[in-house]
Amino acid sequence: MEDNTLPWSLDKVESLISSLYEPRQPNAITEAQALLANFQSSPQAWILAHELLRRPDEKGKFFGALTIIVKLNRESSSLSEENAQELLEHLIGWYRDSFENYTGPLVPRKLSSALATFFLHFHQLWPSFVRHLSICLASWQYFDPLSLQSSLDVGRVLDTLDLNKLKAVLWVVTSIVEDVIRIDWNTANGVHLYNSVVREVTDAATLLFKGLAETQMAAVSNDSIKCLQSWIFFAQKASSRDSHVLALLRNLMPSVIESLISESRFGASAELLIDTLSNYPALLSEHHFNLLVNLFVSSWADERYSRLLEGDIEFESAQFGQLLLAFGEEKCQWLMQSEDPRSKVLLSMLCGLLGSDGYPVAENRVFVPAIEFWSTFTEVMSDLVTFDDISTIPWAESALLQVLEVVSVACRKITYPPAEEFSQWDSSDRVGFSDARKDVIDLLQSAYSLSGFQLVATFSNLVLTALNDCAWSQLETAAFCLAGLADCSKDDVRLDEALGSVFESSLFSHLSSPNTDITLRTRQTCLYLIEQYTEYFERNVSSLAPALRLLFSLLGNSSMAAPASRSILRLCSSCRHHLHAETNGFLDEYQTLAEQQRLDCISSERVLAAIASIAQAIPDAPRRYNACTRLIEFIQNDSARARELAQLPLGTKLPCFGQRCIENSADDSPGLHIALKTLRCLVGIGRGLQTPVESTIDLDASNPSEAEYDDQLERLHRQVVRIIMDIEDTFGRNSEVNELVCAVLRCGFSESEPGPFVLRFQDVTSYLTRHVGNIPRPGIFVSTACSFVSSLYAQGNPNKGTVYTTLLLWVIRLLQQSSDPEHDPELSQNSIDFACRLLSKSPTTLLTLQPTTAAEYFFLFTIQVLDGSEPLPKAAAAEFWATFITLKGGHPEASDAAEQAMGTLGPLLARSLARNIGGRASRSELDRLSEPIKRLVNCYPLAKEWLQSGLGHTSFPSSKVTEEQKALFVKKVVSLRGSRATNQVVRDFWLSARGSSFAYAS
Repeated sequence: MEDNTLPWSLDKVESLISSLYEPRQPNAITEAQALLANFQSSPQAWILAHELLRRPDEKGKFFGALTIIVKLNRESSSLSEENAQELLEHLIGWYRDSFENYTGPLVPRKLSSALATFFLHFHQLWPSFVRHLSICLASWQYFDPLSLQSSLDVGRVLDTLDLNKLKAVLWVVTSIVEDVIRIDWNTANGVHLYNSVVREVTDAATLLFKGLAETQMAAVSNDSIKCLQSWIFFAQKASSRDSHVLALLRNLMPSVIESLISESRFGASAELLIDTLSNYPALLSEHHFNLLVNLFVSSWADERYSRLLEGDIEFESAQFGQLLLAFGEEKCQWLMQSEDPRSKVLLSMLCGLLGSDGYPVAENRVFVPAIEFWSTFTEVMSDLVTFDDISTIPWAESALLQVLEVVSVACRKITYPPAEEFSQWDSSDRVGFSDARKDVIDLLQSAYSLSGFQLVATFSNLVLTALNDCAWSQLETAAFCLAGLADCSKDDVRLDEALGSVFESSLFSHLSSPNTDITLRTRQTCLYLIEQYTEYFERNVSSLAPALRLLFSLLGNSSMAAPASRSILRLCSSCRHHLHAETNGFLDEYQTLAEQQRLDCISSERVLAAIASIAQAIPDAPRRYNACTRLIEFIQNDSARARELAQLPLGTKLPCFGQRCIENSADDSPGLHIALKTLRCLVGIGRGLQTPVESTIDLDASNPSEAEYDDQLERLHRQVVRIIMDIEDTFGRNSEVNELVCAVLRCGFSESEPGPFVLRFQDVTSYLTRHVGNIPRPGIFVSTACSFVSSLYAQGNPNKGTVYTTLLLWVIRLLQQSSDPEHDPELSQNSIDFACRLLSKSPTTLLTLQPTTAAEYFFLFTIQVLDGSEPLPKAAAAEFWATFITLKGGHPEASDAAEQAMGTLGPLLARSLARNIGGRASRSELDRLSEPIKRLVNCYPLAKEWLQSGLGHTSFPSSKVTEEQKALFVKKVVSLRGSRATNQVVRDFWLSARGSSFAYAS
């Protein structure tokens, strides 16, 4: 790399520039770019850039203009006013010459950017830049901008410019406005820049009016539209006091609307109007909207609209659709309520967009935005009227008919193409089509609030019609739409007649028959339909048995097993109180399927969970436990099989049915595969046996006593514990096994009544605390302990104090075995979370822990984590200390001990907090770290002294904060007494410690 103080020759620079455009190795190009960047940092770059811009070579001129931009951005403060004025004269001269000897836009565009950059840094030297540049280009000579006559008629000057020079002025004005928009206007320089641009708006409007009226050269008109768009962005950001800016721009909009009918100007005009309608509709007056409406109902629009509907894939056709939709979004309420015949025409056009040729997304790009518009339309209408009011409001009936027509058109468009065609689409089109179907469901759900159960009846009839016609693709679409309405109508008994016509039809027999040619997707969607209407089957039990027979008959079909088992689980869980008498029959059916190896792993898990949910509803405890025993026996058999398979050599073929099981990778033995399935099934059973959330709770019932754990239930507990311990003993080095074991334990934590998975607290404690030493992901077990202590507290277990102490000592032992707090972030986070939960439930457990060295270790550990960089453990540590600090006064039994501990820990905590807000923490951590600071100053009078000491400690990481700033920070924090405003004070101090440009004492 050459030093930038060495002399650079023009020839050398030109040679490097030329080398960038020659076929060379990437490293050679990178080296040339680095040398040129080095050149741009040299003092000689100013002079040589001038020379490059005088040369005929376009590449050299482009690089010369680029160098001027770089130098202005880096070194503008070193230029005197005289040098700056001279540079402006040269830039305008070069810019004029680039159009006179025009060979392409590359150099002129870069020079227009250079002039804009000059304005950013020296706007005070270039007042009235629109008229100054115009007169310089018109007269072929340079004038001093500071002595230009203000009475000069800019319109007359613009009239003397030929079209190329008019384009030149437009480019510079556009570049200046675009650059000024990016500047922060709240700074002193930003205010001056803003005012300088505002003063130009009248001249700019004159320039734009002339450019928009140009018909001979479309490029000039399009450049005018682009320039106007930059001014509109400026007006959006401008102060409301400068309303004349908006007024002048508003006067230009009719010209833009009129230019839509020009083929060569349509694209630019449509883009500007779409953006304005979407983001800044306040710019448009009723006159403008009226012009647009007239245009949309003209023969010109008819021709554009027809091309779009016929599947014209040109960008401008899609743009026309977007323009129509943008107008519709803005004038939605007018379209809905107006009696103007033009509104009906526009609504019809907007509806017709949904029916344009091609499958949505893959071939039709206007369908999704059209659906979004109609969803908005329907939601707005729902806000204005209710279902019961529609018949009394004149416009509402017409609007509802339009919505129903839209629903009909949209639903016809989401029928899947033939499978072979769909498989040839790329993945993004397939996903997009599926998302478009979901958008239609959103529309249906919005329409339901207006039309009521009429929609359900409509789609029920469509299902029946498709069944009768054996139109399987149409059946899939109708079933999909009907299923999508379930969330709106599942509890409405008025729908039972319509739904009954579907579920009591030949649908089930068609689906179960192996001889029909119903497509796989249609079968899957019909099962999904059954799954969505579980409430119907709860109310109509006679339909439940046929539905379940159908679902169980499909379990052996590898393509249907997943949706069938999912539907079985949903139905059995919802209808458990109607099915519990048939529990033994379900158990026998499962046994038969398992013995015949007709179930894959996922189906086994779901079906067992379904049977467990039925068993949970058995009112008689002995019968319920007998059913549970059979369920657990299935799991015991699988557990024994897994341990047997673990003894087989690697590479043994996996003895498991179906393709939906876990992949038998090189790291997975057959035994591990079955072990994971066993645990998942056990978790499924545990969750199925949980009391449903909606079940009634007997408030007068007492907590279960030890006597209620009869022999049968104790035997079930031993079996569950034996299963998880056997699997862990064999496969315990696998972290997924440990996760699933913990999931089994959690199944009983939320229960308030005895059950097979509500294990004795001694068993859970003993099981958790056996996990010490080198075990994979110990944080999983600590996380389970967090849930366990919460459940003990909720149940009011009289022995919970002993359990708390045992578990806390175990957690601390795990931390002591870890080499570093950041070695295992999961363990650190969950351990601190565990202690934090204990503080809120039993603060004395930590404060009176024996040996005391264990508690001391934990306190220092949390401070060490607070000093670390792992975000999740750090957040947990901040929450722990925020909770611990408030023990003073909040918990009488722990207040004195906490205050005594803080006498030692307070200064250490304050020192750690000081290091964090002194720049060590990340920005996203500041709010969490503010909490212990706020509580510290609110609870402890010595907090001020501790914080001052921490900020003055040698470990404070920043040298950018003065002692006065530190003292002011402490004063502010203490005076705020823990209020929310402390967060901003902490953020400001952190910024100053990081060295950001910030006046702290402001």
